[in-house]
Amino acid sequence: MKVFNQLAVILGIWAIGEYISSLISGFIAIPGSIIGMLLLFIMLQTKVISIESVDSISSFFLDNMALFFVPAGVSLITSLDIIKSNIIVLIATIFITTVIVMWVTGIVVEVMMSRKEGKKNV
Repeated sequence: MKVFNQLAVILGIWAIGEYISSLISGFIAIPGSIIGMLLLFIMLQTKVISIESVDSISSFFLDNMALFFVPAGVSLITSLDIIKSNIIVLIATIFITTVIVMWVTGIVVEVMMSRKEGKKNV
């Protein structure tokens, strides 16, 4: 029964996120699942809900995460002809975005390390 209560909490927060997403869809397009995750994060940080109230179901979801990628993989297979016709653009996009992510990650790590060293010296 504990798992069902935790699932109800997660689904409730997701539903609220979907509702908020539908309200703001005219202004900005943010998926309801993302809004729900932000709401869950804020609620956990502000101790509105405790980690124990979502611990078991979140562990279950994390342990079985590979199952959630099956529909995306099937969709890729059904779209193979579109992928083939745009392969150069896709490879260039993947390469450029990978370089940008690595560059930004390096900058963030350097900033965080310098802040950590600055705190040690004080």
